[in-house]
Amino acid sequence: MNLSPTKCRFCKSASFVKDGWRYNSSGRKQRYPCKVCGRRFAEDDGFLKMKFRPETITAAMDLCHTSKSSRKARNWLERHWEEFPKSHVSIWRWVQKYSQLVGDFVEVLEPQTSDEWLADEMVLFVGGKWSWNWEVMDSRTRFWLASKITEGRDRTVEDAEAVLSKARGRTEGRPEKLVTDGLPAYRRGISWSLGWRQCEHVVELSWKEGKHRTNPIERKVQTTRMRLKTMRCLESLETGRNRLKGARIHYNFVRPHMSLGGTPAEAAGLNLDLGRDKWLSLIRLSSKIFILIYLPITEQSP
Repeated sequence: MNLSPTKCRFCKSASFVKDGWRYNSSGRKQRYPCKVCGRRFAEDDGFLKMKFRPETITAAMDLCHTSKSSRKARNWLERHWEEFPKSHVSIWRWVQKYSQLVGDFVEVLEPQTSDEWLADEMVLFVGGKWSWNWEVMDSRTRFWLASKITEGRDRTVEDAEAVLSKARGRTEGRPEKLVTDGLPAYRRGISWSLGWRQCEHVVELSWKEGKHRTNPIERKVQTTRMRLKTMRCLESLETGRNRLKGARIHYNFVRPHMSLGGTPAEAAGLNLDLGRDKWLSLIRLSSKIFILIYLPITEQSP
């Protein structure tokens, strides 16, 4: 994976050359002197200026997104890892930082989904208040398309429409069938977001009986529930949405699905060749894409 920078970090010039290596606790990185401002800088692989090695950071993140709280992840690293942070707050900040970075990258990818989607919702408490988490996934690839946390005890048509519209924005087309439970909000939500003429609404009232079973989405919601249980309670909507963004990345791109023989992203045609440490590859790839897209080269005369 080529992570060579496209411009100087300080003066934004594209006139620089390679000049040796920089060595510190995080490993070896290529060093570049700028011909315009004369300052030296290193390549940004997503871990620039981080105190710990990338493998330590991604191991802590994987523990958090699998089953452990940030405190338990920190204690596990202390017992089994050669380096570990002094406080669990560091791990919490890593999860927030890199969930946002990778999330911005994977949101622009378009998975190849089937003609049948599944939708469901679950109750959760945010800041001690009653809230709902809505989720939409593809039936064939098990790709988690969208999620949304809404406030209040009521499950409104606007909430169902919002999460379905968000899921539709991830793909090129729209599904032919949407399988849900008997919640009335989905009926009108489909009409506005997916089109009542183009999408058939299949209501599955039983979890075990029926041709169009909702077992996959019910199991998916249970995965989210088990993950949020280790956090006790979400402090705010912003925190909840950030954690769900990281959980969606882990579910789609990192965690192998037992029935698929790989990740949902691979089943949906998103073969990024992430290797063994998928979080590490995602962070480095996201950092490179961020440099190319959001920080274009500014032409300057030498």
